[in-house]
Amino acid sequence: MNNEFENLKENQNTASEDVNSTADNSTAFNETADVTPIENVNEATNVEENTNNIADAEESAAQSTTMNIEENANDDTSSKEEKKIKYSYKKSIAAGLAGVVLCGGSLGFCLGLGLNTSKAITNAVTGGFSFSNTNSGSSDATATAANLVASEDSIAQVVSSVENSVVNISIRAQSATTWFGQTYESEGSGSGIIYKVDGDTVYIITNNHVVEDANSVTVSITGDEQVNAKLVGKDAASDLAVISVSKTDLTNAGVTDVQAAKFGNSDDVQVGETVIPIGNALGQGKTATLGIISAQNKEINIDGKTLTVIQTDAAINPGNSGGALVNTSGEVIGINTAKLSSDAVEGIGYAIPISTAQPIIESLMENGTIDKPSLGIQCYTIDENFERIYGINIPGVFIVKVEENSAAESAGLQATDIITAIDGTAVADIDTLSNEISKHKSGDSITLTIIRNGRQQMTVTATLQNQNEQF
Repeated sequence: MNNEFENLKENQNTASEDVNSTADNSTAFNETADVTPIENVNEATNVEENTNNIADAEESAAQSTTMNIEENANDDTSSKEEKKIKYSYKKSIAAGLAGVVLCGGSLGFCLGLGLNTSKAITNAVTGGFSFSNTNSGSSDATATAANLVASEDSIAQVVSSVENSVVNISIRAQSATTWFGQTYESEGSGSGIIYKVDGDTVYIITNNHVVEDANSVTVSITGDEQVNAKLVGKDAASDLAVISVSKTDLTNAGVTDVQAAKFGNSDDVQVGETVIPIGNALGQGKTATLGIISAQNKEINIDGKTLTVIQTDAAINPGNSGGALVNTSGEVIGINTAKLSSDAVEGIGYAIPISTAQPIIESLMENGTIDKPSLGIQCYTIDENFERIYGINIPGVFIVKVEENSAAESAGLQATDIITAIDGTAVADIDTLSNEISKHKSGDSITLTIIRNGRQQMTVTATLQNQNEQF
């Protein structure tokens, strides 16, 4: 019993200390809880114990001791209950405050975790997961914005550095004769790139289709002057041409800064690389557009010619032909040549790779126009379909049109004539005729066996001309 009493007393002391501790820690109260010391409680209990002993003196010492122990225990229990009641409201306040603190901490933790998680997701989207602090993230965002500005500035600098090496080309061409024997001229536009400045001669490269039908060609660098150009050489098969202007003529026209473009290596380009086409779009002056390389070594067929080109999604419009396709280092990597035009298609333009073009350009500059012997006709192969439609079953090549001032016109060939042989070699299709002509040079004479009016066989002699003749 004594041990139990001592344990009970110790438990009371512990409870009192816990309450004191809670009150001390509470931020709502700056004073210590008003706790009656456990020693005073014991003194009160002792007074009651003495009173009971006097009233019950006749009882035995053992009974007195037993009653004292029981009464002390009861008194202790009563005191404990009173203290519980007395301090229950303070415990409630302390518990409430502790709950507020804990809830606030939990809320702060959740907010912090949420912010960190949001930051981690943002970093993952913009460049991989990163768990750096907020200041670091702010620096990264600032650096990214700075890079974008720098990129825009660099593109503007590229255009500025290249645009004076790109020229506007204007042409005049004689169109077909009317029914009344009248002829008229048409105008066209294109672009060119200053390839080399050699003394007083400024060499400019462009597409063959820009100048091939021209009677006259003029060049402008600033857009204000028009300087007459001469043909150096052209090659229809590669769709390349070289023209030249006098540096003196440019100076007299007010152009003193004449710079050749910087050329890169188109073999090194990659799909996705940023490119800038620069040219005389729609004949309205030099413009620049922006895109990427969409494909390399793309084969296309234009007017019967097969070209291996660079494909880009950057806008290439009429008048851009012959202009520069430039990388972000300001190097020309291609010569803009064509675009795919369709209501169902967007962003498909083509450029001749500069690494493919340069050997041909050098040959044109050194040797002039590449010799391409030509007869000057448009024709069809007489095959089963042709025979079924037109009822003609003569093996050979049917002439549809004889071009003006051509070798065929000089030889007296006419539309509807059928060529059946060249220099004694039977001709059954267009490929055979072309191969036989290519064995010759311009100025060579060939003998053609033809059938006229579907029944008259005859021979004619034609002197081949150079298809890449000067304008």
